[in-house]
Order: sequence, then C-alpha cells, then structure tokens
Amino acid sequence: MRQNRDRQNFGCFSSSGRVWQLGRRAHAQSVFPKAVFTNVVSQPLPWISPPAWRCAFLALATLIVLPASLARAGEFPITNSRDAKLTRAKIQAAQFLSKATFGPTEDDIDALATRMTQIGTRPALDEWIDEQFAMPTTSHQDVTYDLLHIDGTDDEEEGIGISLYRYQVWWHIALTAPDQLKQRVGWALSQIFVIGDSGAGFNNQTGRDIGEGERSLPDWLGMSHFYDTLLDGSESTYRELLEDVTYHPCMGVWLSSIRNRKANLNQGRYPDENYAREIMQLFSVGLYELHQDGRLKVNENGELIPTYDNYQIKELARLFTGFRYAHNTSASFYTGRNLGQPMTIYPPEHDTNYNYTDESAAPNTKTVFGTVLPPLPTPLTEQAVRDEIGAGLDAVANHPNVAPFICTRLIQRLVKSNPSRAYLRRVTRVFNNNGDGVRGDMKAVVKAILTDPEVFRGQRVMRKRNPSRIDVVTRGTEYSRLREPLLRVTALIRAMRPSSDYPGGYMMINRYIESDLGQMAYRSPTVFNFYLPDYQPPGDLIGYNPSRRIPSDALYAPEFQILNGVTANKTMNRLRSFCLNRYSQYSMRKGTCRISFNLDEEIELARDLDNLDEILRRFDLLLCNGSLSETTKTHIKDAVIAETTGRDYNNVQRVESILHALVVSPDCAIEE
Repeated sequence: MRQNRDRQNFGCFSSSGRVWQLGRRAHAQSVFPKAVFTNVVSQPLPWISPPAWRCAFLALATLIVLPASLARAGEFPITNSRDAKLTRAKIQAAQFLSKATFGPTEDDIDALATRMTQIGTRPALDEWIDEQFAMPTTSHQDVTYDLLHIDGTDDEEEGIGISLYRYQVWWHIALTAPDQLKQRVGWALSQIFVIGDSGAGFNNQTGRDIGEGERSLPDWLGMSHFYDTLLDGSESTYRELLEDVTYHPCMGVWLSSIRNRKANLNQGRYPDENYAREIMQLFSVGLYELHQDGRLKVNENGELIPTYDNYQIKELARLFTGFRYAHNTSASFYTGRNLGQPMTIYPPEHDTNYNYTDESAAPNTKTVFGTVLPPLPTPLTEQAVRDEIGAGLDAVANHPNVAPFICTRLIQRLVKSNPSRAYLRRVTRVFNNNGDGVRGDMKAVVKAILTDPEVFRGQRVMRKRNPSRIDVVTRGTEYSRLREPLLRVTALIRAMRPSSDYPGGYMMINRYIESDLGQMAYRSPTVFNFYLPDYQPPGDLIGYNPSRRIPSDALYAPEFQILNGVTANKTMNRLRSFCLNRYSQYSMRKGTCRISFNLDEEIELARDLDNLDEILRRFDLLLCNGSLSETTKTHIKDAVIAETTGRDYNNVQRVESILHALVVSPDCAIEE
C-alpha cells in the first residue's frame, strides 16, 4: 500500500533500539544516507589496541563518522587544462567503475579515463561496455572444477564440506575475473531472481546416474549452475532469462515447482502456487500497476491498482505443473535429483484444463494477464505443454509493468536507491524497444542504465582557481546509496594491488565472512533477498522531503535493512583487520588463502608527512570516487601528524591507519 506522508522522512534505530532524530541543518542538499549511517556506526567500537598511537586512530575512526553538514568533498590539484581534463575523467571513471565492476583498480581508472579524454565520455563508456560483453563469460561451475583439480579434490568427496567451494570460487571471480561487468550484472540479477543455499539438497555432495552412462552434476554445484544461467541472461533477453529461470531445477526446488502436480478433486489436491505467485510479485510485474516512469497508477477512486489477483495466481499455478528432473532414460515423474540440467515435462501431471475445479462452466483454457492460452491437444504431448508454458511466459514478459519494475530493481543494484522518473523513463524506453524492435534486450538495458547522465549526477566535478584545482561536490540524498557490505570488501581488495599465496593465484574468502557483513553470495535467507527494495529505516529524517523527481514520493534505502549495531561493528572491525594487517586470510577447504595488499608506493611516500595529501587522494579516488570530504581528510592528517611527527620510521603504520580511517568513514560507505 502507499506509504503515508509521515513515513517519507526517516532516521534509523541505534543498536539499543532508540530512534535517532537527526538534528542536521535543513537545506536542499541534506545527506540522508550519510546521516543515517553516521548514527548507526558512531557507537563506541571494541577496538582497543595497545600502542597509544593506534588508539588515537581508533578514536579518529569514531570521530570522522560524526554528523557534519554537507560541504565540498574532494579537492584534486591541477597544473594546466590538460591535467584538469584528465583529473575530471579519472573521477568520472572511478564513479562509473564502482557501479559497473566489483571495484575500480588503478589501471582500470587510468585506461578508461584516457579513452574518455581521447574520444569523449559517452563513446568511451559505450566502448568499454561493448568490450566487456564481448569477453568470454567466466563460468562459476568451470572455475570450481579448475580449483578442485588444483586441490586434488573429487567433486563428490565426502566429509570435507565440499559445498563451501562455491563461495571460494565466487570471491575469486568477483576479485579477478576480466569480465567484471557481466559478473556485476550477474550479482544484481541474483538479487532479483533469488535462491538461497537452504534449498533442499543444495549442499549434498553427490550426483547420481541419469542414464546412458551419464552422471548428474553434484547437487552442491547446482547453485553455481544457476548463477551461470543468470550470467548468460545478462547477454540475452528478459524473456529468455525468465524461461531459463523457470525451467532451472534449483528454482524448481526453491519455489516448489518441481514435481508440481495437477489438481485431483477427489483427493482435495491442487497445484502448488508458490512459483506462480513469486514470478509475478518478484520476477516480473510487482504488486501494483506502474507508469513507465515508475509512478504508481491509481483508479478513479485514487486507489492503487493490483497487477494480479488470486484467480491469476491459480491460473499460473495450473500452468506450472508437470515439471520433473531431467533423465536420459527414465520416464518416471519421480526421477532422482538433477540440478545441472533444465527440468523436463511429465505430461500426465500437467493440468489439461479439465477437472481442475468443481465450478460449473469452467473454461477449458488458461488465461494469463488477459491472454487466453491455446487449447491443449489430446493426447497431451511434452511439446504441447512447453508451447503452452511458453505462451504464458510471453504474456508475463509482455506485461507493461515489467519494464519499470525490472529496470528499477537493476538501477537500485547497480547505481542508486532512488532513480528519478526521468531516469526510469529513459531506461524503460530501451527495455521496451532496443532500437531494433527487440524487447528486454538485457545488454541494451544495462548500457542504458550505466551510461545515463544520472549515473554521474551524484557528484558535481568543477574546475576552480586560486589554487588551481578540481573540486568534487556531492549532492547526497536522492543521488546516493549505502554500499552493500560485500561490495565494500571487494572494492577494498581490488584497489590494493592484491596478490595471493594460494596455488594458481586464487584469491578467496570463505563463506563465514557473512557473519561480519550480514550478506554473502548464495546465502539469501528468503526469496525476498537480503533486503527489501522499498525498505525505509524507521523514524524521521529532519529537514528533508523527497523531490517530485522521485516516482514514489518516498525515499528507499534497501541496504540499511541489514545495517544494525551488530553488523556495523563487525563489518568495521573486519575492514580494520584488512587495513591494519594489509592482507585478508581465511581457511579454505585445503589450507589457507592470504590475499596481500601491495602498498609499497604509498609506504615510501609516507616517509614524508608532506605526502599525506597525495596518499589520501589516491585512496579517495579508488574507494570514494573522489567524494572524501576535506574535513575528513584534515582530521586524518592531523591525527597522523600529531602521533608520528619526527618518527618517519612509522611510515607503514601511517599508511595502514590512513587507509583504515578512510575505509570506515561515511564518505566511503555512501556511494554518490
């Protein structure tokens, strides 16, 4: 239902449960996410460390998350017009890559910025996206087998927790794969077409015989196969992706469409409605009708218009009957589990449009969003069932709500929490027609999302004089979002010129980092993802009202749903460990994996306190897209100078603590 106006402005609960009333100065550029983030994380942190100068930095880490009114963000000195052009391009390249990859690297920023200065910003972004989509897709299933080979492990080995390999491989691919765009879009899609590893059998180590001498994929690899399906979907159409998801056995298990049987009135049995409901609510049209710019439609009484009703759920439930696991030789409805091949059809258990209800004069067809599906033949064949399901999926995919619903979800996962009406209208136009008459072209949609002017509107990049510099001014609120904790980790590691001591150079973290972050690939607790797309932290945000640019008249902050006193402290302590040790290290299925940070250049610079600005600018560009405020930089520098003046041998600790203070700052946690 539509939110009341008094729910539009909000703050956040502290770890004690008390609502924080944010006493920030009211002006047009209030920074909602930074204000809320500040009040969650500005609790006393359990960071006691013996050396006195380290304690100073722990106090600093708390100090810099205190509320501050919006001001100019980063400053980047320049010497001439050419330098100004390149610096501006680097800031925009970092901003773009933070959304299109798992985190920018120095080399990636330099390469893209150079092209931006050579051929222009939009042509350079188009070129980069085209090159990314032209790359071979890095398969999670294939890389898992490569890692098993290096470890000398059989894919059905017992007693070693073999399913944990899929999390190790996810991290390696996120941190190192060259096809970063496809991997980042795959991560976004995995938060729309959601499954989780609590699905029945998803962690079993065994496969099974499926006839003709073939063995099924081990059950634990089924989720990796599903993830690869989403990666392939980033290059296909929405309609093709919807069908691939519908037929995937992991989705069949997760939302109980596998072995879904037609009605038997004598036994009081009716088709399972789980997938029928979620394919509409979460994968396609949502709950209420939308305009193409994301605004909710209302009827003549001013009431929201539901996209579907219980009748439509029942119709789709009848459509999604008769699915069974693929098998080469068995014709049984109850063949053994096979999570590596699309489900097939068992016609005797598919709804034939007869004897499905005790209502008189019930039609002998199915209807999906007003489209009457073709009658089924007698005898019923598998191909006829597939054709009927295909016609039903056509009707779902062609619903006018699909474009604004799916585009909003993708923008939230890639760019910002609150896309404007104009942004949505531009992207949905591409979804509805890519220019060649193709609807739902995912590559075209992703390009439209990432090359839209609104991607860069969270930061104003301006040339200033006296002294000659580039200033970055953040716009906040409607233009920003809280970074996913998992993406904060990937961005940090990728930015630090990492190397691994694991055989084959694998860069991995294990599944249990979830306890620190509140988030991990494959670990969504429900089909509703880690957080709701329309989540609003409770309480009031003083002095701010959403502008008319926002389609819902409300501000959403999905990632705040997993931010609380516990996850804030644990995430910051984990980031502290990475920064102050200059490595991450976790136990693997075989041995350990240490990912070391190469900060030699910065450590050498830190021998001289005059170089602190340069170090901060480097980290700012890589991790904050140039948005680190001069106030925060001054706090960090003052603390370093106060504690290490005359002790240039502390250059290593200077760099570690600068990195630590920057990474835990709200400037870094909030992406503009």
